[in-house]
Amino acid sequence: MAIDREKILTIAQRFILKGQSDRAIKEYQKLIEASPNDKRLHLKLGDLYLKNGDHDKAIKQYLQVADLFAQEDLNSQAISIYKKILAIDPKMMDAHRQIARLYLKEGLIANARTHYQSILNMRPGDHEASRALEDLVDQPSTPRERNPLPLSPAPSRPSASASSPSLAESERQERHIAPAEFPTLTPDKEAETHYHLGIAYKQMELLDYAISEFEAAASDPALRVDCFVMLGECFMQKGDYDRSIRFYEEALKDRGVSNGKRARVHVSLGEAYEAQGMLREALQAFEVGLSLDSSLQGVKERIENLQGQVKTF
Repeated sequence: MAIDREKILTIAQRFILKGQSDRAIKEYQKLIEASPNDKRLHLKLGDLYLKNGDHDKAIKQYLQVADLFAQEDLNSQAISIYKKILAIDPKMMDAHRQIARLYLKEGLIANARTHYQSILNMRPGDHEASRALEDLVDQPSTPRERNPLPLSPAPSRPSASASSPSLAESERQERHIAPAEFPTLTPDKEAETHYHLGIAYKQMELLDYAISEFEAAASDPALRVDCFVMLGECFMQKGDYDRSIRFYEEALKDRGVSNGKRARVHVSLGEAYEAQGMLREALQAFEVGLSLDSSLQGVKERIENLQGQVKTF
């Protein structure tokens, strides 16, 4: 029997706003019965159980989400959900085991060792963990583990306001700064988990959850720029263009941002300005982006379109 998904979601949200989480849970259970592989529904239900203090049921829902990610070979997202489970129950061996296996699939040997060792600390005779540690003893850490976060290709750029007429020139000068002049930072593991969890939430369009995770991860200097970019994207999707602009501009204050990323962020900043009706600022941001990377697709056409609009003012 078909159900009215949107109607049930609206009812569930109404219960949540009223603080009636038990009734909201029943509505989400209906939705999951109809769509058992919907990761967003399991996450929402898990969060409601967690809010109610029912950790066992929350973990059960999170495990289903992590398993679904793993089945799709979305290993970073699966690892982030398993780590969310460990934040609730640090001694849950199944979560440690699954994380270790996923790290091995990703070639992250040192990270896998850590979780297998955690299993042995809790269960000294565990066959899988013992065998894995024996097999991995002579294997070195990979270069990726020394800088483990595969940052999403995201924009970064400086502010392009009417009050800063020399911005384009200063950006052109920054193109000649060699990236090697800036130190490479390695993300903190907890911050990295928040970042990947934010990515997972964003992909599922759970933007408020994603924003909370990116804000937590942004406390780590190694992730700050990427978090600001992700926050800019989230607020853009929410239609909050002021905050989107603010985060894009914050990302561009970091002089260690590569020229390619800086160019893409200028384009994103231009899109936010344009959505906000700030056409001159949008035009300048697009022009700076194109000056940094002439291969950007569609930017030249947008500049020409905006030039025509700006002239009419």
